[in-house]
Amino acid sequence: MVIFLIVVIGITFYFFQHVSGQEVKESNLKYGNNRMQTLDLFTPKVRNGEKIPVIIYAHGGGWGGGDKSNVSAKPDFFTKKGYSFISINYRLFPKATYEEMANDITNAIKWVYDKANHYQFDRTKINLMGHSAGGHLIMLVASNPTYLNKVGLSPEIINSVVNIEGPLDLTDFINRFGRYKKVFGNDQEVWKKASPISYAANKNLPPMFLIDHGNHSIERFMDTTTKADNTVANFKARSLSHSELTQLLGTTKTEEATNMTNAVFEFLKRLN
Repeated sequence: MVIFLIVVIGITFYFFQHVSGQEVKESNLKYGNNRMQTLDLFTPKVRNGEKIPVIIYAHGGGWGGGDKSNVSAKPDFFTKKGYSFISINYRLFPKATYEEMANDITNAIKWVYDKANHYQFDRTKINLMGHSAGGHLIMLVASNPTYLNKVGLSPEIINSVVNIEGPLDLTDFINRFGRYKKVFGNDQEVWKKASPISYAANKNLPPMFLIDHGNHSIERFMDTTTKADNTVANFKARSLSHSELTQLLGTTKTEEATNMTNAVFEFLKRLN
């Protein structure tokens, strides 16, 4: 009788998780051996056989701070729209270089790719999103094939990228914010190598959506990558601060937050 009850409970649990689609939330899943190489998974209701698009989110924090818990309303908003939302931690300065941080991003992508069947992810619809330093890292990984190639993946597996005011030109950025020399050093060749704009002319980059306040670097990036026949769209913020861009994405708290959220959703909807 006890065994029978255990079986019934197990079947019932499976039914609600996999058939009726009870929402799944899992925290601190490991994608690497370092304690920082963890992620939080938010999954919407999924029926057996259904494959769903994924958003992998990298937090901001100046390459030396921040945490995967800093997601605000985004998991709730995107899971209700049918996406799995994954927020990742990555190693930080001074214990890691920017290249090691980018490698963490690609290892998290590899984890998602490898776990696709288990979590019913659609491997053809892996989307990247990042804010500030996280935005820089996801853009670097998406535009410079070296990083994904290291883990045996092609850049073509990235379906789209949403960059929430992550710097694209480190030379321009560090000249304006000199404190980040502590992260990237003083060698301008390193700054150039670390800059997504250096790879903007590469062919077949994933569609990109850039959220920013407007600067010359954004314009140059968009012009360069468009001439290479890549797709790029832009939302220029007026009233929201740098931090509010990520805090209010997925909300309708202000008119501009609503417009930004709608613009991002429509961009993703077209591709997913």
